[in-house]
Amino acid sequence: MRWRVMLIGTAMILSAGSLHAALGQTRTPPGGTTPGGAMFDRLRQSTTRPMPETPAPIVRPPDMSWVPDRFVLVPGVDGQLLVPGHWERRLSDHEVYAPPLTGRTLQGDTTINFPARARPPVNERQFP
Repeated sequence: MRWRVMLIGTAMILSAGSLHAALGQTRTPPGGTTPGGAMFDRLRQSTTRPMPETPAPIVRPPDMSWVPDRFVLVPGVDGQLLVPGHWERRLSDHEVYAPPLTGRTLQGDTTINFPARARPPVNERQFP
């Protein structure tokens, strides 16, 4: 019985010592990973590097804008005038260059010529 207790005690001490040694081998050595780990370190660094920064694109409003056919009210004319669609060139945020325009009534009996000039944008003006 005494031998048995001694044998079990010795086995327990040896197993505890070998367990500590086995766990010590699973730790990474200081300064790097495993011997083949440098390859994995380079792979991780190349796949996780930060994205290069690019400047934000500059968004400019278009230089020319299309104004579709529309009906407008003009003082001194009975009814509405049809102003044909045309292109307008942007001069600033609140000014565009409009080409010469000819407005006609729905019956076609009255025409009014509007000279080319700088005007407010379509959504800010009351006349063609």
